Amino acid sequence: MIDRDYQHSRPLDVHRWSDSPEANRFVDKIYNSHFWQINENRKTKKKHLKVILLDLYVAWLNDPELNISVHMSPSAYSDGTLFTKGKSRYNELNIKVNTIDIVHRLASAGLIGMKDGWQDSIGLGSLSRTWPSPKLVGLFQDATLDFFDVGYAENRETIILRDKNKNDLEYQNKPHIKQMRLLVEHYNKLLEKTFIDIPLLERPRIELAENKKHKRKNKPLFVNITHHDKFVRRIFNNGSFSDGGRFYGGWWQHVDSSHRKKIRMDDVPTVEVDFSSLHAILSYAEVGVDYWQTTQRDPYALIPVKGIKSVEHARTVTKLFFLLSLNAKDEASLYKAFRSELYYHQYPYSFTDDVLAELLSAIRIFHQDIGTLICSGAGLRLMNIDSRICEYVIADFVKTDTPILTVHDSFIVPFDEEDRLHALMKEAFNVVTNQTRIKVKCNENLTKSQLYMHGAQDRGWFLDMFLSITKGDKSHGYAERMKRHRKYFGRGVDS
Repeated sequence: MIDRDYQHSRPLDVHRWSDSPEANRFVDKIYNSHFWQINENRKTKKKHLKVILLDLYVAWLNDPELNISVHMSPSAYSDGTLFTKGKSRYNELNIKVNTIDIVHRLASAGLIGMKDGWQDSIGLGSLSRTWPSPKLVGLFQDATLDFFDVGYAENRETIILRDKNKNDLEYQNKPHIKQMRLLVEHYNKLLEKTFIDIPLLERPRIELAENKKHKRKNKPLFVNITHHDKFVRRIFNNGSFSDGGRFYGGWWQHVDSSHRKKIRMDDVPTVEVDFSSLHAILSYAEVGVDYWQTTQRDPYALIPVKGIKSVEHARTVTKLFFLLSLNAKDEASLYKAFRSELYYHQYPYSFTDDVLAELLSAIRIFHQDIGTLICSGAGLRLMNIDSRICEYVIADFVKTDTPILTVHDSFIVPFDEEDRLHALMKEAFNVVTNQTRIKVKCNENLTKSQLYMHGAQDRGWFLDMFLSITKGDKSHGYAERMKRHRKYFGRGVDS
């Protein structure tokens, strides 16, 4: 038996669903063979069984080594741990404590492996882990389930409101919220039918860089590049639709720029464009100052940070500290957040309270116009502004059925859409903030203007670049994933 890495896991996705006849037949077969009991609510039990089986199936398809973590305490299903109490917009399938019984019965039938929850040496608890047994894998392999038939419940909530403790809150369905929801639903449908992948990946997963996994004690941490991880939601905070509201979801938000630049959408290369220093600029817009009209100074390039000789390191540290200062409510919470967020293996410096106080003082002097926003908790309000800018841009792309990905203050679009995106970013910024000047920067990927500018001087270079756009190197695994996607959705053109 292969040793399992129990930390390589994700929570049970309680929104997993399919209405396909094949999925229903698969669940019926397992229920009738292993679960049927007299005097029980079969409809309810089957529903819970279906959610668990389909999520195990998706996990196995995308990453056979992945474990599913499950709450096995009855209180988790009644005290708000998973959902708000009672009927909830966030629990569209009405998943309840029956989950525990189904998991135990799956284990008793030999259909799943299971490790009970545990505590580590310092008392931190971990949920129980489950995974498909060889017996269940055999049933998966014999089933007629289609990879794309398994998705989410049709009415899964896309507009999330959370309180200060990050608990989901119920809210009234006002017209502007309905409008927001409709856009996100249309956006998710666009993402669903778009093939989004990385051509050179034979196996569709990426091991995260060290700075992304340092809290896992140097154990590998992976992101699966999968069709089943493209669902996007907007999450608002502090019980207010004026705080937060960013678009979250999609595997591309969990990988770094070196991987994002390799993304293709419907087999078309992409370009990533992001706002320069957006949150600093939004802070100035909050106080009525159009930053780039008043100065060209880099807002993160301050006097050298004490103890750091590298200009590049000093800027990176300053940027992180400055952005955290907009989120923090006081100096103590700022220092704590900074020390938690900084990757010390890459920036091995000493940041005592005195050093950080000196840096904070320098920031206040450098950015006197927005001094009232520093350590005021303004960050979520600024995120709300950037989310409205993002909403404006996404809405325009959805209208033309053109795929676009967002990583909060940057956008990834197919080659040939970058000029349109740039114009939209400027327009959105003006509409939302009433300011006119922005700066944007593209990643190093080839743009249409570069292609024709340089191609006019070098025909051979132009043809080579054009071939890389239309063809490019692709792994066998990528080609098979694309073929499977096109067969189901009928989207894209053959290369």
